[in-house]
Amino acid sequence: MTAPDRHPQDWYVEQAWTVRALMQMVDFDPQDLVWDPCCGLGTIPCTFAAAGFEAMGTDLVNRWLPTEPAHLFLGEHDFLGEQTCMLEHWARLSIVANIPYGCAPGIAERFVRRALMLASGLVCILVPLRWRACEGRYGFFQEYPPQLKLEFCDRPSMPPGTALAALDPKTKRPTAWKRGTIDYMWLVWDLRAPTRDTITRIIPPRTPAQKLIDRDFDLRRVGVLPQLELAA
Repeated sequence: MTAPDRHPQDWYVEQAWTVRALMQMVDFDPQDLVWDPCCGLGTIPCTFAAAGFEAMGTDLVNRWLPTEPAHLFLGEHDFLGEQTCMLEHWARLSIVANIPYGCAPGIAERFVRRALMLASGLVCILVPLRWRACEGRYGFFQEYPPQLKLEFCDRPSMPPGTALAALDPKTKRPTAWKRGTIDYMWLVWDLRAPTRDTITRIIPPRTPAQKLIDRDFDLRRVGVLPQLELAA
């Protein structure tokens, strides 16, 4: 059952820096198409596209930002449903997603199983650190051991998408992505070279200045702060 303070579809919005951190620590094949099947506002596919990768997004609900390239959003699609998406038949496919993990029993595990069945390259999921430390998922991780566990030193802030425009009642400043309270990790399965062992690596912390730059970028990207005008 979904807790009253949770978003009913687990729509929690990652910052672009968390995706760039993944790209810095994992060797993505430039020939692979990167698919985010729960793309939300488009953070993951847009960040990969900006780095030169071919990337696409789909989601159960269309939440794509109107300021992001429309051609990167393939449309509404239920990743766990019966309908088929054309990307499922892509010859070279990696799947990267900030998946739902608490809105329905076992939904995260079902997402990963489905992704591992469809992908040919990498499967990377962004989840709380505690998700792996679960007695009920022991069998799953024995069957499908990830090759990498990338733990964040910085706690990423993951506000619900419905709260991105929230303001502090005292300062009247945005509260989104101000401070993380939950430890997160990327779990990475490499279908090109699967192993039984999982290597843990630490994603280095950012400087205070970089944290301000990253937050300002995302607040402007989602329209909470006005876009900066480029000089002529």
